[in-house]
Amino acid sequence: MKRLGFFTILFTLLSACQKDYNKTKQPYKFIPQESSAIIQINELNDFISSIDNNEILSSLYQKELKNASQVLNQLHTTEEIYISFSDSTQTDYLILTENDSTLFVIDAVPNHISETLKDSKINKTQINDYTFYHTVLGNTFCGSNNLELLKNLDPENENEELSKLIETTDRKSVASIIFKSNTTNYSKLLFTSIGNKTHSNFTTLDLDYTDKGLNYNGILTSKDSSANYLDTFKNTIPQKINTPSIAPLGTSSLISITYDDFSVFSRNSAVLVDSTATSNKTFLNLTNEIAFIDNALLLHSLDTNLILESIEDKSHAESFRDIDIYEFNTPDFFESNLKPFISFKNAHYFSIFEDFIVFTSSLDDLKSILTNALNNNTLANSDAFQSINDDLSDEASLFIFKDSKGLSQVLGKTMNGYNANAVQFVTEDNYTHINGVIQKFKKRAASNSVTETFTSPLEAMILTAPQTVKNHVSKSHDVIVQDVNNVVYLISSSGNILWKKELNGKILGQIEQIDMYKNGRLQLAFATPNRLYVLDRNGNDVSPFPLKFKDPITQPLSVFDYDKRKDYRLLVTQGNNLIMYNAKGKTVSGFNYKNKDSDITSQPKHFRIGTKDYIVFSAGEHLEVLNRQGSNRINVKDKIQFSNNNIYLYQNKFTTTNTLGQLIQVDTQGKLSTKNLNLSDKHKITTTSKTLVSLNENRLIIKSRTIDLDYGDYTEPRIFYLNDKIYVTTTDLQSKKVYLFDSQAKSIPNFPVFGTSSATLEKLDNDKGLELITQSDDKTIVVYKLH
Repeated sequence: MKRLGFFTILFTLLSACQKDYNKTKQPYKFIPQESSAIIQINELNDFISSIDNNEILSSLYQKELKNASQVLNQLHTTEEIYISFSDSTQTDYLILTENDSTLFVIDAVPNHISETLKDSKINKTQINDYTFYHTVLGNTFCGSNNLELLKNLDPENENEELSKLIETTDRKSVASIIFKSNTTNYSKLLFTSIGNKTHSNFTTLDLDYTDKGLNYNGILTSKDSSANYLDTFKNTIPQKINTPSIAPLGTSSLISITYDDFSVFSRNSAVLVDSTATSNKTFLNLTNEIAFIDNALLLHSLDTNLILESIEDKSHAESFRDIDIYEFNTPDFFESNLKPFISFKNAHYFSIFEDFIVFTSSLDDLKSILTNALNNNTLANSDAFQSINDDLSDEASLFIFKDSKGLSQVLGKTMNGYNANAVQFVTEDNYTHINGVIQKFKKRAASNSVTETFTSPLEAMILTAPQTVKNHVSKSHDVIVQDVNNVVYLISSSGNILWKKELNGKILGQIEQIDMYKNGRLQLAFATPNRLYVLDRNGNDVSPFPLKFKDPITQPLSVFDYDKRKDYRLLVTQGNNLIMYNAKGKTVSGFNYKNKDSDITSQPKHFRIGTKDYIVFSAGEHLEVLNRQGSNRINVKDKIQFSNNNIYLYQNKFTTTNTLGQLIQVDTQGKLSTKNLNLSDKHKITTTSKTLVSLNENRLIIKSRTIDLDYGDYTEPRIFYLNDKIYVTTTDLQSKKVYLFDSQAKSIPNFPVFGTSSATLEKLDNDKGLELITQSDDKTIVVYKLH
């Protein structure tokens, strides 16, 4: 009996461990063994937007995601989502993600019918005319359009190779794709076939994109060298890519291979394509790069004279602009010895230009290439190629360039305007690094010009002026704005509306951003008159927010991060009272503000001077200066008739103005000083730590420099510090002109521009230059690009 009891206990423990294991199992570990492609979504809303707005990805995703997108649109999460597709079909899918109570709220889905299937825990849901199945295994949500796929999920049958690849992906990218090369649509991103269709090697790519194109990088694993053509480069060292310096400007396609030892490359190639290695005496041993362009073969060498001597089968044909042209007497020489990447027939003529040897099939083609090279009219000197140069490395084993015509052939779709596209492969040991860029090129605007980038119409009149928020995925910025129906919109740097969310009231002041989980993902924090909101990147409420308040919130939300450790304090103002919360929505018991004789009339701000913290705001006729606990840090005895301006830290003093137009400054000892600025009672000021800007009727003063503007109705001036330069904006609401000045009070060229609200200056995208965001009318956001 004791032995039976022991086994009973052991079985119970093992069952419990297995049950716990399933509950904590990562969603991607449920991916079936037979999967041929997996999409890992790190930012759901940005990903969904890319399906509609990124021309490249929409063509690649179109087949696979036609069905799965019906489910994706119903999910609400900031966790990773995995979509796998099987070898046999690219239409059946499996969606996996971490489950929680807000992920898939069926009652919130319009026009749905849902039921639980008999003898299973699988739910069948129909939305309009579309049907899919879903269940929860442990803590993982599983959804599919194939019922049998869900039924056959085996938690113990993990594809360990895929799991390891998924764990190498960059979670900061919008999405990643893992696929068997040459078996899916995604292999088109490689621009070439890298092996036969039966091999099992996977490629992993992290994706970052805008409306202008796509950047991607990752690795290709190599288990079976007989199937991966990139193993041709094993035991060779990648070299600098030189051939774009001689390829003509109009080159449609260029494929370049580099090596430090051609004989090693040749032996590897012979094994892969089952042929004979090129003789050790070949002149190709004197090269370190070979490239094939539309109608020519290009060799690069550090000693072209030695190559010329080594080519025996040649005869002088003629001279062209003092350049000797030779007839090559073995024109089929390159037909097979550069496989699997290059095959060139009819190499009848060649010539030497600087460090290059150029082979062509006709004299006219050769002369054309030489003419372009003499005139520096080459691919490397083109604006399109230079526009992607920063995204490319200097060295690569294999380099492929395509213009819009070449890209159209690769993708099987007309891609007008995409004149700069390249993929690089760098082989090391048993894997290959991949770096790719596909970009729509637009000729650079003239220097100092200002162009309209996009407009984004809203569904109702705009309530709050647009502001920008950081996009932690793209490292750029998005635009956020609210309309009169209290709907807030997040608009991408290319003008696409990523999401909309209706709030219970108007946002007070500016939206702040916090990293409450300390993982690099930013949330939006702000207050309305009766709510304290924290939203994630996709516009979803972050638990336990929103917090509800019976008494009205009377000032914008103040967010403090005292020690820059992401231990945030959220300060709510209600009349004469202050309530401080931590990032988890709990009140901070150590904070207690007692001076409650008057209502608080400005947003509380946090300043640090030296090692001390100061929380500063106006209340009645007093300037309140508190410490972290809410007690008086400085007792300011003098009364102040505050204007409607904010309180700033200027020259290490707490600074504002009074109704007499005087500058009021209080030092850390509580001493108050005044300075007459000769301002009217309707003046506006703003400052940085060292720069003071004031606007008095039509007179704008930046530091000590004065600008006399046309008479009008001007918005409060705003200061922006970008690219190590100070900018100041203000908008005349009467004439609908937005002005932009530098710190020397000089107007930025081609300003003012048309606008009907205060303006924000920011670097929205990753291109050079800044963007100015304002309104073109009461329902439309307009963005200008400064070149």
